[in-house]
Amino acid sequence: MVFRDMLKIKLYVLDSGRLREKPVPAIWTTEDLGKYGYAWFDIDDSEQETVVLRSFLLPFGLHPLVLDHCVGKKNSPGVISYESEILVEVPASFDQLVNDPAYLRLVLRPNVLVTIRTGPMPSLDDLIQGMISENAPEVHHLPQIVFMILDDLADLNVRAQIEVRDEIARMAKALVEDASSITAADLTGLRQQIDTLVSLTENQSYSMAGLDASDNETLQDPHQKAYLQDLVSEAEIAQRGIYRLESRLNDLNAYYQMASSDRVDRRLRMLTILSVITLPLGIKQVYWE
Repeated sequence: MVFRDMLKIKLYVLDSGRLREKPVPAIWTTEDLGKYGYAWFDIDDSEQETVVLRSFLLPFGLHPLVLDHCVGKKNSPGVISYESEILVEVPASFDQLVNDPAYLRLVLRPNVLVTIRTGPMPSLDDLIQGMISENAPEVHHLPQIVFMILDDLADLNVRAQIEVRDEIARMAKALVEDASSITAADLTGLRQQIDTLVSLTENQSYSMAGLDASDNETLQDPHQKAYLQDLVSEAEIAQRGIYRLESRLNDLNAYYQMASSDRVDRRLRMLTILSVITLPLGIKQVYWE
């Protein structure tokens, strides 16, 4: 099976501290694993058949549970660890708050990293371009690449939260200046964005905590453990941040309801005044008729 023509896949190899792109082999076998030293296979699985991806991954000798998760179509955030093999599945589309966001699956072994995308990830493309550029910082091992990817996803989360925060501030200002300029549909749309971001943030935090708690031998270096703890701290901060945004939206919704009630009350008072003025005239007209 010629995987190069059937899979959207790129191959990067660590060479003297530099990450370099290499041609993808037309045929992939177990013997090919020893040719590259430290290799990273980046696969776009968003439109691929399960059987094709499974056939490509078989030579890696992955644990059956890990392999099933890699080719599955259901996103299951978390961590699976088996001896020197570890799978991390984490949300990767904080910049696209949709109902079915893309997830990234990372499989790390001592000499091989496999990333499997379940949807478009332009931020990952940008990160890779930065890592293979001429002035890129040195990369010494595959866990470092994993940390860089997860750190970039944490940054995406922060940027998404900042955008939502700014939108809440804009709506709050609009409500003060002209309450009628904001509709219930506006708040409903914002609520859907925040609900999606809450779910993504919680899943990210869950995956980072699982990675930090893992006793996988590939991640036992003291420097790597310290970096993992930093990622966990970032995820926890992001989680607290999105809960604060959720609270601010609740306050905004309460203010909107109050403003709406006030508008209704003003209209009712106006109708009452008009009724008081026009009702006697109507009665008088009826009387004379």
